[in-house]
Amino acid sequence: MTPKRALIVDDSKSARVVLSRLLEKHDLMVDMRDSAEAALQYLRDHRPDVIFMDHVMSGMDGLSAVQLIKSDPGTASIPIMMYTSQDGEVYAGEARAIGAAGVLPKQMAAADIAAVLMQLQVLQDRREGAVAATPFGQVQLPAVDPARGAVDGIVVPAPPVTVAPTPPPPPPLSAAEVRAIVEPLLQEQGIELRRFVVASLDGVSARLVTELDERLRRSVEELSATIAKATEPQPVPEPPPPSRPTGWIALAAVALLAAIAFGVLAWQARGDLAVARAIPAVAPAPVPVAAAATTAPPEVEPTASASAAGTPAVRPAVPTGQRLPVAYGEAPLAAARLSALGSWIADLERRGFAGVARVSILAGEFCLTGNPGEGYVPAPAELPANRCDVVGNPADDAQRANDREPAAFVTLANAVRERSHDAIDLRLVWMNRAGTTGYPPATDASAMQWNAVAQARSYVQFAAEPRAPSP
Repeated sequence: MTPKRALIVDDSKSARVVLSRLLEKHDLMVDMRDSAEAALQYLRDHRPDVIFMDHVMSGMDGLSAVQLIKSDPGTASIPIMMYTSQDGEVYAGEARAIGAAGVLPKQMAAADIAAVLMQLQVLQDRREGAVAATPFGQVQLPAVDPARGAVDGIVVPAPPVTVAPTPPPPPPLSAAEVRAIVEPLLQEQGIELRRFVVASLDGVSARLVTELDERLRRSVEELSATIAKATEPQPVPEPPPPSRPTGWIALAAVALLAAIAFGVLAWQARGDLAVARAIPAVAPAPVPVAAAATTAPPEVEPTASASAAGTPAVRPAVPTGQRLPVAYGEAPLAAARLSALGSWIADLERRGFAGVARVSILAGEFCLTGNPGEGYVPAPAELPANRCDVVGNPADDAQRANDREPAAFVTLANAVRERSHDAIDLRLVWMNRAGTTGYPPATDASAMQWNAVAQARSYVQFAAEPRAPSP
């Protein structure tokens, strides 16, 4: 008998391995593809007896692939079972409407697979091959008179009674015989289990390596940007040109001319000395009161260059708040945002700020795909928002439960309190999420539109609250 063949279409390697192990136990040959596009290419040259199609995949999703397979006359007769983590009769009805034979959950049992294969007539019931016992025909015999033992003068001899001998019981198996029977079975099961574990670990390790590489790349880029910004040469302000004492020069020139004139007059005629003494002293014109500034600048801070020139330097106002975006899965106080917080606190310290420096963290509700074992990632942009595996922020939930205050923040807060002598109180506040209020309707929006709103609501905000002056 030619073995039946099944096709598994799933972008998760571990899920493909688990399902293939369940199907191989029923003597099915299994082919696997990691995308809907690869499955359609496979169906151009092969005709499997059954297809198991995942729902959410990168690229074309499972429902679109089922529609294309059922619209092709050459593949329309192949039964297709959808298996997914989606719940609800709405999704199951939609899958059946486009031609799927049914829907299975991702966490399925071996009994569920056997029932589905028999329902699709891929796996025959073992009872169908058993030959039913055929009853012998009823033979009508003439009545026998037991008193005479004859019928119409014909003697009917009694049938002989044959007693079948009782077969002797089988001898008990020895320990060596039991070991010879059991050891091959255990070795076979051990090999299968090792293959399954290795395949599962390969899938998990590949995913972890990809995520770690991506996070390491982002951290290196953020750290490089921070270092480049810190080492970037700051423009040195040119010192103001020294003020020229024009008033004193004019006064000195007038005084010199007056002295020369006085000497000439004294030399020419002593009699004119009284007239020379009567000349009033020349003084600089007084500055009008209206020309002086009546109010001081809002906030000034003398600098070395300004003090030398006699002009105070205007200090910019203390920043009252900053808002920095946080992508899904990132730590709110990562390298770049922690560096920005340190710069902001240093600016407050330079200005003698006294009060509460508040750091508020808010996380958005993202449209995600995945599962608790392999983790969650933002859904593909074209996926409808009502088909997300999860709507929320598992990364933020884990951060709030395990790391309420990062060690770097605690160290910075203690250092600021010590340097400012408790004048600056640095606090961390986790803001409560407001659910999906304000998000677009899930039935009309794509995952990209939904996650754009979630990203706008995921940020870290700095705010300074000055302390009220003492009465």
